[in-house]
Amino acid sequence: MKNLKIAALALFATAAVSAQDLRMDEVPTNLADSFQKEYPNASDVEWEMEGMNYNVEFDVDRLEHEIWYSKDGKIVKMEQELDNKNLSDMITKLIDSKYSAYKIDSVEMTEKDGKKTYEVELDKGWTEEKTLIVDENGKVINEYDD
Repeated sequence: MKNLKIAALALFATAAVSAQDLRMDEVPTNLADSFQKEYPNASDVEWEMEGMNYNVEFDVDRLEHEIWYSKDGKIVKMEQELDNKNLSDMITKLIDSKYSAYKIDSVEMTEKDGKKTYEVELDKGWTEEKTLIVDENGKVINEYDD
């Protein structure tokens, strides 16, 4: 138990050092304006500085989103939680054919360098969990049991 507490403390200390919360007046105007124009319905907006990039976490329609911007305002990476019904037909067919015994628990889309990947968490009963990393064409890149 003591080791668990030490590990948790180390994790929080590392997170505190690697990301710095920002007030809105500390976010460059071009980023704040661009973000506000693109996501006018965003709620629970939180900005941080992560290394050389600005990171914004927010919700839209109760789904979580996260975007990393470079200092010049370009999107470096984007992650967003998806509703199961918004999953592409190719990925839905893959799950229906190869993982029919599982139920989709959650889906997160990541876009980086113009490529999209999907992290699909699957549940089977109360104890069996599996995570798939799938490309936008429905090809499994990685699969592991949780």
